[in-house]
Amino acid sequence: MNITITSPRAPAAIEWIGVAQRSGHHVTVIDTLKYPMGADCKNVTYVRVPSPRFAFEQYKTVISEHIKTCDLLIPTFEDIFYVSSALVSDSDRQKVFMPQHDLLLGLHNKSTVHTFLNTSVRSPQTKMVTHRDEIVFSNKRTILKPVFSRFGAHIILDVQPEAVQNIMCSPDYPWVQQEFIPGTYICNYAVIQNGVVISHVVYRPKYLVNNAASTYFETIVHQGCSDFIRTFAQDHAFTGQIAFDFIENESGLFVLECNPRATSGIHLIAESLALVDGTLSAKAIVPRESCRVGSSMFFMFGFSYLVQGRYGELVHDYKKAHDVLSGIAKKTQLWAFLEMWYIAFKNHIPFATATAFDIEYNG
Repeated sequence: MNITITSPRAPAAIEWIGVAQRSGHHVTVIDTLKYPMGADCKNVTYVRVPSPRFAFEQYKTVISEHIKTCDLLIPTFEDIFYVSSALVSDSDRQKVFMPQHDLLLGLHNKSTVHTFLNTSVRSPQTKMVTHRDEIVFSNKRTILKPVFSRFGAHIILDVQPEAVQNIMCSPDYPWVQQEFIPGTYICNYAVIQNGVVISHVVYRPKYLVNNAASTYFETIVHQGCSDFIRTFAQDHAFTGQIAFDFIENESGLFVLECNPRATSGIHLIAESLALVDGTLSAKAIVPRESCRVGSSMFFMFGFSYLVQGRYGELVHDYKKAHDVLSGIAKKTQLWAFLEMWYIAFKNHIPFATATAFDIEYNG
C-alpha cells in the first residue's frame, strides 16, 4: 500500500512512519516546511505542500490530487482540520484515517466537546464568551482560554479586568470561561477504527511547557479512562486518533478538552500497532514505561530543577525514558530546530506557537 502521513515535523508522525514501514508499506510524508524531521527517515518520499492556513485553495488542490494516488492518508497534527475541509467526496474521506468532519470540529471546540461525552466522566462548567463584556469576574475559580487554543497558549488563570483588556475576543474568535477544577492532570490517547478501540494508553504528563504541553510521558493504569474511551468509541462509531485531557480529584474524572488527532501518547504504544490492508491491529505489548522528546527537558527545566535541588530527579527521569527522537540524526534535529526558531523570529511569536504556525486551525 501507499501510505501518506502528514506533518512529519511532529514526533508523532515519525511513530506512524515506523508503523507503516514495519507493516511493509511505502510511505510518503507531506508538510509545508523545508526541514521537517520525519522527511529524513529512511525510504520515505517527501512532498512539500502550501500552507493550509495561509494558502488553503492551493493546499486543497494539492491534497485533492494527492489523495488519488495514495491508499491511506493519516493526518497527525493541526492540519487534520484542513485535510477534512479539503475533501469533497465520500470516496476520498474513506481513504483518510480520521472522524467525520462535524464530529472532528465539535470535539476540537472547547465549548462543544462536552456534548460528546458519556457518564463515565464529568465536565467543568463552561461558558462561551464572544465579547469581553460577557466575562464574569465575580467567580474567582474560573479560567479563560480561546476555543481553539493549543499548547496551553493564551490561558488566563487569574480572571481579572486588567488581565483581559487586550485580548481579541469576538464571534469569529471566541473564548470559553471554564470552572477551575483542582486535581491531578492526566491524559489518554487512543487509536480507534469503526467504533472499536485498537490500542489505548493513559499517561501522566511531566515537564510541562506553559503548564500544558508535555515533553515527558509516563504510562499509568486507569480503569475509568479505559471505560470512558471504550464507550465513547462505540457511541460515535469513531474512526481515527483521539486524546483527552483530564483532571481527577475526589469528585471524579473531569474532561477539560480533546485533541481528535495524534498526540504524544502514540510514543507509548506505537510498537504494538500494525497496518494490514488498511486495517489497524495491535499486538499485546506492554506500553513503554516512559518517553521523552530528545534532551529538551534539560534545556527547558534543567536550571529550575537545579535551583530547587531536584536535578537528580530530572537526570533519573531522563535516563529511564525512551527518546522518541532516537532514530533521527542530530543534524536533522538541529536543522528542524533552527527552522522553527526562524519562523518564531520572523513572525515575532513564541517558539511553541511557531511549531504549528502555518498549519494551526482557529475555526
